[in-house]
Amino acid sequence: MYVKPVLWILLLVSVQEVFLQESEYDYGTYEDLQPLNCSTTESIKGGHVTYSQGGMEGSVLSYHCGLGRYPSPVSYRTCSADGEWSSMRLPSGREVSRATCKDVLCPAQLQLDHGDFWPRDQWLHVGATQSFFCQEGFILSGSAQRNCTLTGEWTGTTPVCENDDSSDDCKDPGIPPGAQRSPGRFYTGQKVTYWCQAGMDLLGSAERVCLENREWSGSTPRCQAPNTFDSPSVVAAVMAGSLAGKMDVLSPDAKQESDSSFGRTFRVAEGSRMNVFILLDTSGSITKEDFEKSREATIALIRKLESYEVQLKFHVVSFASVAIDIVNITDSDISSSVGDVIWNLMDIYEKITISTNLHAALKRVSEMVAFLKQNSATNHFNETQNIIVIETDGFTNTGSKPQLELARLRSLLGYHNIAPDHTQETMLDVYVFGIGDRVKRDQLNSLASKKRGEEHVFVLKDYETLGAVFNSIISDKSVTMCGVAQEHISKKQKEDVKGIFTKPWHVSSTPCVGSIVSSNWVLTAAHCFARASTDSIRQQVFIQHSEGAVVPKKVIMHPKYNTRALRHRNVSEFYDYDVALVQVNMSIPLSWKARPICLPCTVPASRAMKRVNSTCQQHREELLPDKETAAFFIHKNSLRKGTYIQTGSQRPGCVEKAKQTLKEPTNVTLEEYVPDRFLCSGGSSGYHYTISCKGDSGGSLFLEKRKRYFQVGVVSWGTTDVCNNLNPALRHYRSDKPPPDARDFHIDLFKIMPWLKRHLKDEIQFLPDIE
Repeated sequence: MYVKPVLWILLLVSVQEVFLQESEYDYGTYEDLQPLNCSTTESIKGGHVTYSQGGMEGSVLSYHCGLGRYPSPVSYRTCSADGEWSSMRLPSGREVSRATCKDVLCPAQLQLDHGDFWPRDQWLHVGATQSFFCQEGFILSGSAQRNCTLTGEWTGTTPVCENDDSSDDCKDPGIPPGAQRSPGRFYTGQKVTYWCQAGMDLLGSAERVCLENREWSGSTPRCQAPNTFDSPSVVAAVMAGSLAGKMDVLSPDAKQESDSSFGRTFRVAEGSRMNVFILLDTSGSITKEDFEKSREATIALIRKLESYEVQLKFHVVSFASVAIDIVNITDSDISSSVGDVIWNLMDIYEKITISTNLHAALKRVSEMVAFLKQNSATNHFNETQNIIVIETDGFTNTGSKPQLELARLRSLLGYHNIAPDHTQETMLDVYVFGIGDRVKRDQLNSLASKKRGEEHVFVLKDYETLGAVFNSIISDKSVTMCGVAQEHISKKQKEDVKGIFTKPWHVSSTPCVGSIVSSNWVLTAAHCFARASTDSIRQQVFIQHSEGAVVPKKVIMHPKYNTRALRHRNVSEFYDYDVALVQVNMSIPLSWKARPICLPCTVPASRAMKRVNSTCQQHREELLPDKETAAFFIHKNSLRKGTYIQTGSQRPGCVEKAKQTLKEPTNVTLEEYVPDRFLCSGGSSGYHYTISCKGDSGGSLFLEKRKRYFQVGVVSWGTTDVCNNLNPALRHYRSDKPPPDARDFHIDLFKIMPWLKRHLKDEIQFLPDIE
C-alpha cells in the first residue's frame, strides 16, 4: 500500500538580541529617555557608526564599512551601566581603543593533490585570481581559475585532479579553499580528515568515509572566516530547490541544472501534510529594528510555505531562558490558519533575558513529537518528514546541550547514531542558519545534518539578508505549479524587463493576448479569431510565450459565440460566450518563465487554496467573497494593473454603464446585452482602479490568494478605449485614470466550466461536481 509522505518542517528562528514588548517594557519616546551615559562620538577608520538608542545603557553601537571591507576587531559594542562601551580585543587578547575597516580576504587553495596552483599565498585580496594545473596523466575537474569576490567567496567550483585509470573505489572528494586533507587512497572503508587553517571554521563534515556504493559519507566541507558570510542568492537557491523538490515540482531543466554543491532534491506527494515548528530565540539585545526584520523574515517564510500544495500546521515557540508556546500545534483551528499564526507571531509579549536556551526549545519540539507519536496513525507519524531549520546567534549559554535533545528527537523517529552520516535519516533534516558575526560556527555545524551531496549549515550577515533569503524561496526557477509567479525581484531585474516573470502564464499574439492553462492549451477571447464560432479563422496566428513561440494546432471557440446574434435587434456587436481555447502545435516547456495559471473548479486550484474536497461553488465564494473584489489584468503585454470586480448588489450599477455602447434604438434589455456570464469591473468609489485598452482582450482577469494566482475571467470588451489618442474627448484620460463611466466586461469562467472541462479534462483534473 502506497502512503503519501507527510512533511514536517521545524523552523527554529533565533533572534540574537530581541526587543519583545510587555506592558512594563517600553521603548518610550525621547522625552522619556534618561540622559546619555555613553559617548556618541565614537568613530571607525574607513567607515561610520550608528547607535540603536543613542548613548543609553543597553544601546548598541554598530560599525559599518563599505563593500569588500569589514569592521575589526568587532562589529558592534554595547553601552554598560557605568557609561562605557564594551571593550574591543584582538584575537591575541590585547585591548584596542579604536576600530578600523579592513579588507575582506579570500582563503586560498592550500592543497591540490596531483596538481599545483598559483599564487601560493594563504589569503588573497578581492579581485585576485588563483589558477590550477594538474600533473601529466590527470585531468582537471572543476574550475581552472577562480576569482575572489567582495563577499570573501570564490567564483567557480573546487578544482580536483582526477585519473580515470585509478584503482580507487571513490573519486577524489576535493579540498576546499583554506583547508587541508589527510593523505591516503580512496578505497572502500577508508577515511579522510579535513582541517582549516588558523582563524577559520570548518562547516560540513570534517571526516568522510568511502562507502560501498562508491560515494563519500557526509557533506562537503568548507572553511569560513569569521568576517565572511554565505551569499543570500546561494542560500535561497538551496532552500528553494529543497522545498520545491519536496513538492515534486522540479522542471526537467531544473533537475539537469541541480549540480550545485548545496543542491538537494526531496520528493513528497501532492496533497501532503507539513507540520512547521518555528522556534524564535528571543534572547540578547539587538536593536528593535533588527527584531522587526527577524519577525518579518519569519512571516515571509510562513507565507511562502503556504504557497505549497500541502496541508500546513504550525507550532511557534518563543525561547530565551525558558521556552513559551505562541501557537500550539494541537489547536487545529489556529495552527492550520496562516492568518492566525501570523497574528499570534505579531503579538509576542515577553520580557527579554540574556540567556539562550536552545535545549529548552528543542525539548518542546520533542514533547510535541512524542505526543503526536502516541497516536501515530491519525497523525501520519511514520510518514512524516521532519525538517529543522535553526536560526540562531550561534551559541547556548544556559540549559543542557541542545545536541542531547536532538539525539532524543532522532530516537523518537527511530534513528540511532551508528551510521557514518545522516543520509539514511529520510524523515529528518536539520538546517542551521547563523546570523551575524558573533556566531560560534563550530557549534552550529555540530547541530546540522551531514548528508551526502548536501549542505545544511549557513552563516548570514544580518536579519535583512535572512529576509531576502526567505522572500526568495518559492519564487525560484524550478517551481512549475499553477499560479506561481516571481514576486521578489532584484534591482538588476527591475532594470531588465525581460528578466521579470511576474506573469509567467501570459502569452501574446496578434491582435490579442491569452493565458497558459496547461503545457498544450492557451485560453483567450474568441473575437481574436472570428466574428462567430462558425466563421473561419481570419489569419495565421503566432503565440509568443516567455520561452519561445508556437502556432495553433486547433482553435476551439465556444459554440454559442456570435457577435451578430442581436444584429436583427439593432445591436451591432454582442460578445456573449467570447472565449476560445487554443491547442498549440508543440508543448510549451513549463519553467519559471512559462507557468500555467490556476483555473478555479480544478483539483490543482483546490490544493493551491488549501480547500480539500471543496466544490466549485466554494471556490467561487473563496475567490469572489466581496461585493468589490480586487483583481488584476495584464496591460499592454507587460504591466500588471489593478481593478475591482463588482458582484452581488454592486453589479447592476456597474452593468448599467454598458448602455452607453448601445447607439441605435433597440428593445434588447440590459440583462440580455450583458448576461450573468460577464464579470463587470471598474467604477469603484473607494479604491483606485484601472481600465483595459484595445489589445488587452483575451488576457486573464486574475486575483491572488495565498501567494498563488487564479484566473476568474477572460478580458472581453469595455465601454471606453481610453488608449485611443485620436478621440479628443479622451485625451485627458488614461488607463489608470479613466473617465467615471468606463467599465470592463470579462467572460466569467465559473459560468463556462462544463465547456472548459469538456476540452481540458485530459490535461487538467476538474472537480467532480462539474458536469
